[in-house]
Amino acid sequence: MGKSVQQMQFTLTGFTQDAGCRVFAYEGIGEDRARIKFTVRADLALSRKYGIRLQELPLMCLAILERCSEDAVLEAADALSIPRAMTFTEEAMIRYADECVATKEAAVLKRMSSKRQQPKAATEEEFNPYSQAAAVPAKPYGQSW
Repeated sequence: MGKSVQQMQFTLTGFTQDAGCRVFAYEGIGEDRARIKFTVRADLALSRKYGIRLQELPLMCLAILERCSEDAVLEAADALSIPRAMTFTEEAMIRYADECVATKEAAVLKRMSSKRQQPKAATEEEFNPYSQAAAVPAKPYGQSW
């Protein structure tokens, strides 16, 4: 019977700047409580090009590590099979930017559909004070005098 493999837990430990890239350092803790160091490099010029804010980069890089960890779990591989140094690629940034645009568009559509319906335009009969439809009731407001 095989040993079950759990997903590694990651903690951001800091970052450095290296030639226009921000290199985020993480520490991975496996089920055996062993600590393994990882880095994820993100090109700052590319992140600006695709509208990714600097504050979002650590979580996005963390997601890359977690995805690699999940893949290792699915393959029943050892945590040591996860690459120690990774790069947040331009393709991944494009995918993220496209997802953000789609999310914003869905939110706009949801807001538009939840707004109250505009009142319908009055027909000529409703607008004409001399038409039969606009006649004053015999006893307005329930008055009996």
